[in-house]
Amino acid sequence: MGGTIEERPVKEGLWKFIYWPVLWSATLGPAYIFFGNIAKPGGEGELILRLAGLALLFWAFLIHGIAGRTLRYFGHKDPSKRGFWPDKLVKVGIYSCMRHPQHLGLMLVSIALALMTASPVTIIASGWAVVGTLFFVLFIEEPECFMKFGAEYYTYIKEVKPFTLNPMCVIKGMSHLRKRGRS
Repeated sequence: MGGTIEERPVKEGLWKFIYWPVLWSATLGPAYIFFGNIAKPGGEGELILRLAGLALLFWAFLIHGIAGRTLRYFGHKDPSKRGFWPDKLVKVGIYSCMRHPQHLGLMLVSIALALMTASPVTIIASGWAVVGTLFFVLFIEEPECFMKFGAEYYTYIKEVKPFTLNPMCVIKGMSHLRKRGRS
């Protein structure tokens, strides 16, 4: 493999980007293809599910976007030499409330897409995407963070939850990015 995690080229971690569409396809695809038109609530119920899915999709992209920009701006020891992978543990903004906001955003995308189908079977199947996200965080991201940041990360996990749905966390993340924009 060659090199430390910090030196890892982008293409070596490309599989992480492929993981999400594959996870969504594997969990939501079969349910939608085979059961997509079965037992839809119809009428107002279907509309409510689709609107809830759309709102959740917006929320998921908002969380994911705030987290990505926070990593971009604060995740590098030398801001003039920003690499693709962060080389500094970020504990500000949205990361002061939760350790894995980007993964929370991706997990919410799967639930949102399922709600937008309005199919109960697909909504239930989205639970597998949640399980897949938890697996990814527990067995891939967390061990990598321990290897990369050591004792600092150990202290961080004692203080900060992996995920939270508290809207104040998103507000805190947006506020921190806005302050950065003014300085």
